[in-house]
Amino acid sequence: MNLFSKSAVNGFLMICQYNGVMKEVDLKTLLPAVEDIARQAGAEIMKHYAGTGIYTKADGSMVTDADHAAENLILPALKALTPQIPIVSEERVAAGEVPDISGGTFWTVDPLDGTSEFINKTGGFVVAIALIVDNQAVMGIIYHPTQGLMYSGMGPGTATKTGSDGIRTPLTANETATEQMRVLVKSNANIDGIRGYLTKQFDRAAHIDTKGGAVLTNYVAENMADMAVVYPLRRQGRTYWWDVAPGHAIVESAGGKVETLEGQPLRYDAADLQVPPHVIISPRQAQPGAQNKPPKIS
Repeated sequence: MNLFSKSAVNGFLMICQYNGVMKEVDLKTLLPAVEDIARQAGAEIMKHYAGTGIYTKADGSMVTDADHAAENLILPALKALTPQIPIVSEERVAAGEVPDISGGTFWTVDPLDGTSEFINKTGGFVVAIALIVDNQAVMGIIYHPTQGLMYSGMGPGTATKTGSDGIRTPLTANETATEQMRVLVKSNANIDGIRGYLTKQFDRAAHIDTKGGAVLTNYVAENMADMAVVYPLRRQGRTYWWDVAPGHAIVESAGGKVETLEGQPLRYDAADLQVPPHVIISPRQAQPGAQNKPPKIS
């Protein structure tokens, strides 16, 4: 059954239709509640950090007891918070559970983004949650359990980084673009395809670094990198929604841009629950005139 026949965001108020009844959800109220859920999930993950059960999924990727424990905390908490909004969650999808999201409004959940980093105890793993409205990312939360560090955003001018001390720091385009661009890619990236894109689009020196998972997006949102190009070798370069949507919402809330390599908006409406290769552009680099020359790759 299609629960949503209409959804929209007016300022920070989400308006949707649920079983024929109009509902209003205030994103300003929703965001701190979801941040709290992410923190609770992070605490649950850390209970397993010293040792956890490790398993292999059908696609060959790894999953742990910590992934499942975090998901089992997040999903009922989100359902209690917004019972009208379906949830697309990584491990439930892997188990064959995909809700009806034809209305275009739903949550995406990656209960533990960076499972290999968790297993290897590098600290480079996060809890990642996003809200999609009209097939667009409108809210994102990324929480680093080992650092007590939260990145979040729910629309233009709202992106923040919150430390373990509770202090929020706005994420904005507060610097001019540098002469040499820093470009981040994932370790499984199609480097030849990325170099081709950068060479075609830009004419400035660029240094390519490797980062993993949602951590990559946070560097861009914070202007510690000028952009990230997400173009994996597998699945024809496509990436699952739960890996992309949280960072997408945060970067755009900070004033950055997320778009396909052809310059089109990134939408969450494909049958395979994935988005195509795309570029995440920092708030600093997204300023008018910042990309007037691109990169000679180094």
